[in-house]
Amino acid sequence: MNIKVKINGETVELNEGLNLNDLALMRNLKGFFAIEKNLKIINKEDYEKTLIENGDEIEIVGFAGGG
Repeated sequence: MNIKVKINGETVELNEGLNLNDLALMRNLKGFFAIEKNLKIINKEDYEKTLIENGDEIEIVGFAGGG
């Protein structure tokens, strides 16, 4: 079964039962990034136990160095 969530403002359909770690792998996220779920920043060590649920709003923020 699919669920609908917003990721960075875009509504997408995902398979039910995915967690934030699955999302990071699907999006090929590497380096420095943070994931916010429903206005709360989630610690990376909690990604595997944080399920994505229907109606969630997720923001993915990447950090880039520079000078």
